[in-house]
Amino acid sequence: MPKYRLNPININSITEFGRVRGNRAGEIRNTYMVKFTGADTNTNKEINELRKYLKSEMKQGRIYYKYIDSFDIKSDCTDQKRAYEAFISTGHFDTALVRQNNISENELIEAVEEMQKFLQKYKKNISDTIEKNIMVKLLYWLEDNFSDIKINGDKNIKVVAENIQKESEIYFFIFLNLLGMDVCLLQYSKDISVMNEYYYTKKLGDFYEGKMIYEPDEPAENHQIQRPTDIKTNGMNAAPVNTGDERKMVTISLASTRRKDRDSKTKAVSVSSAATPVNNQTNTGASSSESTQIPAVNVSRDRELSYVELARLSTSIVMIAVFDNRKKLLGTGSGIMIGRDGFILTNNHVIRGGYYFEVRIEDDERIYETNEVIKYHHHLDLAIIRISRVLNPLRLYNGKEGLVRGQKVVAIGSPLGLFNSVSDGIISGFRNIDNVDMIQFSAPTSPGSSGGAVLNMYGEVIGISTAGFSEGQNINLAVPYDAVYNFTKSFIR
Repeated sequence: MPKYRLNPININSITEFGRVRGNRAGEIRNTYMVKFTGADTNTNKEINELRKYLKSEMKQGRIYYKYIDSFDIKSDCTDQKRAYEAFISTGHFDTALVRQNNISENELIEAVEEMQKFLQKYKKNISDTIEKNIMVKLLYWLEDNFSDIKINGDKNIKVVAENIQKESEIYFFIFLNLLGMDVCLLQYSKDISVMNEYYYTKKLGDFYEGKMIYEPDEPAENHQIQRPTDIKTNGMNAAPVNTGDERKMVTISLASTRRKDRDSKTKAVSVSSAATPVNNQTNTGASSSESTQIPAVNVSRDRELSYVELARLSTSIVMIAVFDNRKKLLGTGSGIMIGRDGFILTNNHVIRGGYYFEVRIEDDERIYETNEVIKYHHHLDLAIIRISRVLNPLRLYNGKEGLVRGQKVVAIGSPLGLFNSVSDGIISGFRNIDNVDMIQFSAPTSPGSSGGAVLNMYGEVIGISTAGFSEGQNINLAVPYDAVYNFTKSFIR
């Protein structure tokens, strides 16, 4: 088990934090925690350079980068309370992160014990109840923000946050540092003096009122989604697209025979491109597997649902509005709730180029704003974003019976911004586009439908609406359930 030691060296610039790496001596690795206060004429530029550098390093697999901007508590923390109380009485930790092998129990115990010592040293008149409440918060935020990675010292984890306001939030970042993460706090508009003796503080200038302006990611050619030039994506009804006159013939070949009733011929078609360059925040892609065995869901399948009943499932399908850094609307698309902890599945081409997103949920008047892209896969055209809300996810089809041509389906999405429109059709065939298996279906879709759900008559997700043919009526494509499962399985809960 690795040991961590806070390195007291001075880090004098924001960009320097991104490039510093803790060296290891045996099982001991240095970590860093720095707070920058105020701002000077270069601060905005340096923050943008830091963000760009850390995202690039993560795409190369050298680090894991996490920007934390929310400390919402979306539940009563029952699991964390139970785990902490059990730890106090037994000395053992049974948390989701430990059960999932995201962190070793011993490493978590050591960090918690060190955090307890800090609280008793720095927080005056602390009682057992106050200490418990703080530690439960820290455990909740740890699971909320780091359920998708291994916290084991193998990969350098860089954490950035800005304008932290509360004591408990400062304690959280110290807790992360005790777990081996490097932490950078950007306090350019306000500061909070809590445990300043623990970490290095660098004053950059006077406090800056307002928010920094962050540059959108620049498109990178090697991160564009690869699709035949004759397929149009149905994602962003307001987004600019590259629609040049160039056309070429492409081959759409049979998908593998794992699904039943495959087409017996190969066909060439010609349509126009409608893809735009993309650059997202994180890339921990997954690919579809021919041997995927999706766990069966323990639900009744004694009858097919009516169209009215299927339409009620639209409460688990969202509309996503995509904005640039000047708050200009780039376009809209759809998304599917796939995890209770705020995880929403959509298409990569829906969110690419976006600086932040607004998510609308049926029967909920609140608009949920987020810039958190958890994961994406440019070839499968899938992405996961996250909002601060407990969700009611849809069930994913388990594939036990196999899909067949002619089977009834229902598509739910927001074509042309028409929130949660419902249409019906059938599975028309099974295609293979750029080595990706696709379901061809006839339920009508339009730009804005991408990321929406394609359901069977039991209300299970069999695919995510992705693309259509520009020269054809109701010839639409969906990424199938097995690829969706492989991509989302660590978030389904």
